[in-house]
Amino acid sequence: MDPVTATTATRAAVPGRPWGRLVGLGAVAALTAYVGLVDPAEGGLYPVCPTRTLLGLDCPACGALRGTHDLLRGDLVAALDHNLLLPLLLALPALALGLWLRPLLGLPERRLRLPHAALVAGIVVALCFAVLRNLPVAGLEFLASDG
Repeated sequence: MDPVTATTATRAAVPGRPWGRLVGLGAVAALTAYVGLVDPAEGGLYPVCPTRTLLGLDCPACGALRGTHDLLRGDLVAALDHNLLLPLLLALPALALGLWLRPLLGLPERRLRLPHAALVAGIVVALCFAVLRNLPVAGLEFLASDG
């Protein structure tokens, strides 16, 4: 193991210094609570999508905030109506966060490492989804973020 990796692994596993991870977990919890309580469709302090603002097109992530709000409210159908990729858009950061928080349980930190083929497949799926959800074709309206 090279010295940089050894130092990082040792620092991550040292008990008694979990403050950064606890603050990170608190921030994620606070942001999640905010999304659950303040409907992005009604306003709030949310970023705007540059693709939607500048080009008037839905990017692959458009509708994810509204979908997350609906999901936190227990409405899976409405959540998927805003963005069909929402499960993937939420699963990857959740998995990365879980791996990052492992030292709080006394386990070594692990990084999320996607195989190259999975990364390429994800990019292809996102691009195809972005194109299909913006085509003015009858039968594909359900892919748009505004339902």
